[in-house]
Amino acid sequence: MTRRRRAILIALGVGVLGAAWAPSVVAERYTSGPGGSSGILARPDRGWEFVVNAIRASRGAQLGSSATALARAQQIWNSGPAARRVRLNYMDGPFAVAVPGGTARVEPSTRFGWTVYGTLRDERTPRMIGLLDYETGRVDWDIRREVVR
Repeated sequence: MTRRRRAILIALGVGVLGAAWAPSVVAERYTSGPGGSSGILARPDRGWEFVVNAIRASRGAQLGSSATALARAQQIWNSGPAARRVRLNYMDGPFAVAVPGGTARVEPSTRFGWTVYGTLRDERTPRMIGLLDYETGRVDWDIRREVVR
């Protein structure tokens, strides 16, 4: 086998491996938040599962952009904890989130959700104050249900 042929075969092999893991690299950004899928970089099949779920969820999604999601969050959390920013997360299932006085269980209704961040009372550091479903725009979790006034 010539050097040129060997170099082409190696380049093809690297390209195939890169293409197989590319969805996992993209998905990693969306799994690093609360409730995010773990170990997605180690499993390219999970990366491709992310792509399939993203395509399905994005068809007709009510909160398809961060601007739309933030506007919805500010409409819902317009007093008390004010919504400051949102982040799209790809989630595996129920997860725990810190609330004043302990933790609360959050159960997303679908794999994609907008995590809403804001501040409570006199706090300075933003925390998760809500979760909006990406597809329907419904509130999946609201910190106001957990905090006793």
